[in-house]
Amino acid sequence: MTRSLMHMTFLTMFAVALSWATMTTSRAESGADKPTILPHGSFLALQQALAAALKNHPVVQEGTANLKASEARTEQTRSLYYPQVFANADAAAGAARINPRFVTPAGGLLQPNLSQYTVGVLASQRIYDFGFTQNLVESFQLSQRASEQDVTARRAVIVLQVQRAYLNSLKRKRIVQIAEETVRERGLIAGQIETLYRQQLKSKLDFSLAHVELVNAQSLLIKSRNDLKSSFADLNRAMGITGAEDYVLEDISVEVRPPATLESLINQSLTHPELKRAKEQMASAEAKLRATKRQYLPTVSGIASAGSFDTFDPNRNVTTGGWWAAGALVSMPIFTGFLIENQVREASAQQVAAQAVSVNIEQALTQQVTNAYLDTVTFAQQISLTEEQVKTAKEALQLAKQRYKLGLGSVIEVTQSEVALTSAETRLAEAQYDYTISEVTLAYAAGRTTYNAQDYSNGQGPILPTIGSSERHDLFQEKQY
Repeated sequence: MTRSLMHMTFLTMFAVALSWATMTTSRAESGADKPTILPHGSFLALQQALAAALKNHPVVQEGTANLKASEARTEQTRSLYYPQVFANADAAAGAARINPRFVTPAGGLLQPNLSQYTVGVLASQRIYDFGFTQNLVESFQLSQRASEQDVTARRAVIVLQVQRAYLNSLKRKRIVQIAEETVRERGLIAGQIETLYRQQLKSKLDFSLAHVELVNAQSLLIKSRNDLKSSFADLNRAMGITGAEDYVLEDISVEVRPPATLESLINQSLTHPELKRAKEQMASAEAKLRATKRQYLPTVSGIASAGSFDTFDPNRNVTTGGWWAAGALVSMPIFTGFLIENQVREASAQQVAAQAVSVNIEQALTQQVTNAYLDTVTFAQQISLTEEQVKTAKEALQLAKQRYKLGLGSVIEVTQSEVALTSAETRLAEAQYDYTISEVTLAYAAGRTTYNAQDYSNGQGPILPTIGSSERHDLFQEKQY
């Protein structure tokens, strides 16, 4: 008895330990799928950000799930090609015919009590339906291909959002650096003027103006740092994770490169996944319309059934045993309450709508390519002009400082020159990164949907870069996922 009890206790402890180990393993496996959250101040390369976005972003996960659902719908439609087989089992008990109250008013013609049962199999096969099943399957296949293009388009959108957020963070980082340099420069100027003021070599007005400009620069630095944190939050959202509020980013070239011709870019936009998806949906609607019209035609089917009939009382004089039956069925709708007519109307309207969507996307792509192309040209010209402004502003600042030291100029000239330099450097940084962002947008609109990490490695910028669309940038009047 004691040995048996010990054996049962051992088995119980083993079962509990095995259950705990299984739960721990499953939790570890489920935790492995969670997105990795980078610590504060960690290095984040562009390729790393793109990989995180394509893995974790809910928009991509939604598109993948929609594709699987579309594949399942296609296979559901294919079931019409195969036999439909059902098993059945019935049992009855009683002392009367079926509904004897309909035979005589008194419910007569009673039979002796009898309990009976039957089991069997019923199979039916659609033989010919004049192309209804074929066109319906084709419609769902085209819809599935549209879902595949939708996944590609969603990935393109997510990649561009990451690229734009990453480049915007770099721009904000550069503006912070300019603001820090401005604070240092104005701090030095304010310190020098304060020393001269203490020695009564400069006026109180000079000291006050220098101090005011220093405070303005510090205020601008605070705003720039907050804008940088906000851009990191946008980057986390683009990656689909809850990440840190600060990253160390890689440098990306902002070199200006000559783009392709506008006409060639518009022609390339015809390969855009959004347009492909719309065309697949239009073809799917056409196939569905053809299938709907085929419902007016006959459907030829075969049916077969077999089974066994028996009673619970073998002593009764009732014929029992196996049975089978087979036959053919020709069905043709004569009147369905205008069901088919309205289904045809619906399918026809859906076809027109799908065609309109395709045309609208094609026109929107042409517009987007043109706008993005003109943006790149505009920003490239602005970069060239702003570089000259920065050079001139630096020379003007040095001259103003020398004049002030010699007593030939006022502190106002120095502060104005400093403000002009800061503004020129800020405009240059904005123009450089806005140019790169416009390149990314132009690449998306032109149908460049293959990301190549080598385009960004080692400081090399994107050559009509890669994927994306500014929140589908926007083909649908600022429609966003």
